[in-house]
Amino acid sequence: MNKLSFYGIVATFVLSAIFLTSCDQDFSEIGSGIVDENHFGSAPDVSATITAYSQKIGAVQSNNLPINPLGIYKDPIFGKVKANFVTQIELATPNPVFDVEKNQVLDSVVLTIPYFSTKTTNAALKEVYKLDSIKGKTPIDLKVFESGYVLNDLDPALNFSAQQRYYTDQDADFNANKKGTKLNNSINAKENTAFVPDSIAYIAFKKDRGLKEIVPREVEATLAPRMRLKLDKAFFEQKILNAPQGKLLNNSIFKEYFRGIYFQVDDATDGTLMQLDFSKGDITLHYHEYSKVEDGVPVKFPATDENYAGQDILVARTLVLNMRGNTVSLLENENSTFYANGIANPNRTEGDANLFLKGGQGSIAIIDLFGVDNFGDDGLTGLPDGVADELNIIRNKAESGWLVNEANLTFYIDQQKMGAAANPYRLYLYDLNNNRPLVDWSTDGTSVGSKPKSSKFIHDGIIQKVDKKGIKYRVRITDHIRNLIKQKDSTNVRLGLSITESIGITANVKLRTPEMLSEKPNKPLVRIPGASLLNPLGSVLFGNNIAPNDPNYEKRLKLEIYYTKPN
Repeated sequence: MNKLSFYGIVATFVLSAIFLTSCDQDFSEIGSGIVDENHFGSAPDVSATITAYSQKIGAVQSNNLPINPLGIYKDPIFGKVKANFVTQIELATPNPVFDVEKNQVLDSVVLTIPYFSTKTTNAALKEVYKLDSIKGKTPIDLKVFESGYVLNDLDPALNFSAQQRYYTDQDADFNANKKGTKLNNSINAKENTAFVPDSIAYIAFKKDRGLKEIVPREVEATLAPRMRLKLDKAFFEQKILNAPQGKLLNNSIFKEYFRGIYFQVDDATDGTLMQLDFSKGDITLHYHEYSKVEDGVPVKFPATDENYAGQDILVARTLVLNMRGNTVSLLENENSTFYANGIANPNRTEGDANLFLKGGQGSIAIIDLFGVDNFGDDGLTGLPDGVADELNIIRNKAESGWLVNEANLTFYIDQQKMGAAANPYRLYLYDLNNNRPLVDWSTDGTSVGSKPKSSKFIHDGIIQKVDKKGIKYRVRITDHIRNLIKQKDSTNVRLGLSITESIGITANVKLRTPEMLSEKPNKPLVRIPGASLLNPLGSVLFGNNIAPNDPNYEKRLKLEIYYTKPN
């Protein structure tokens, strides 16, 4: 997402590469800094115990997300997701003045929402755009309605002391409160019943003093590709141009008068699902009126004007409605039997053979490192001390001079189960106890200016491919492991693993119904990373619980630790 990325670019790719190279040349003791990745041909220690299992996710808080899906996506492995959306709208300029004497005439009403896109050049050296964050490519039936549902800022059930939460499973509420017929009622089916995103830029042409296109045409502006729907003129003439007195005075009044827009999609054979930043969109009313009225008579072009002599002088006007109020993402899932069975009965004690990750209202993975606590601080004798025995043993190695060069979690994709289905670009590993990024995320300042989704590439989690086929994901947790070793008061937190649409978004969203986990720790799962909601894809990974005689044993989930041992 280049043209419309939702977080800033920290540095260029070249500077990032220099930073990575300099990091590779550093060498430091356990618990500090980034160290040499040349492991002198040594194999990693993969003996640490890992337990990992899949955890399904129910309805999730989905109001005011930075990016929202819209459309239908049918995944051959995981099933179908349908994404509707509702947003409040606001007057870009409150209290507009319509001088009735000037006779406003509405020419068109156009809804536009930019796609995420990148401008490139083709073989003919013409500028073309490549769309990003769009899955599927078959038409969908897209409808736009006036919403009659009030979206509150604050929760009346909590005495207006906290934000009102809305959830992914509330589509029936908004569907029941939609008003009238669809607003995108153009005769052009590509704007409603056969909608599909178009990568062609929109070109606006200049008009002359008579508000007619100049011949030959002159380009006024070229805009990156965007959804562009013509809406019902009669509705907006009545709702806006002829609004009752005071209803357009300010946005607080306006949002009660015009409660929002509800985007609804109907079923399709395969469908298309778009990730959109609706806050960049708007509804623009294009109208014209008399330029000036004197004594009740419109001023006309002079007789000397060879083209418009004697005609009323008109002026073009616009009124813009922004999509910057409260929003809700609405999801409906139809899970495949394969996926439903895969997440139905996780082995929370010994871990699963496969981990099922899915974005949206899907599933994450729960990961525990270093096994049980049966002994004291040497990990071999004495009474339990609240620290996993394997971690105590590693700490003792550190005290005797062992150094940790690097630590990774490696997740292999189960290619047989995934088949030809698309895997997500990136995974996000986080501290599940505290719902926050790991220290490796925080200390990784790398950035790819042309592709922000690839930033923090040392921490990684980006899919690795061979011959364009996804093989595995690797997440570096070197600093996390060093902290556990060096700082003996550090907690060996439980880890969560989710799909992410953007590594830069770490805010969490609340589950409608908490999910109970195993006893470490003995508390329910109440939040998940919000960026997981933004991506509909899924992946089947190998878990930890694979028998040694299984042909996929070497692809099991492993914690790989590279050590430098004392002489």
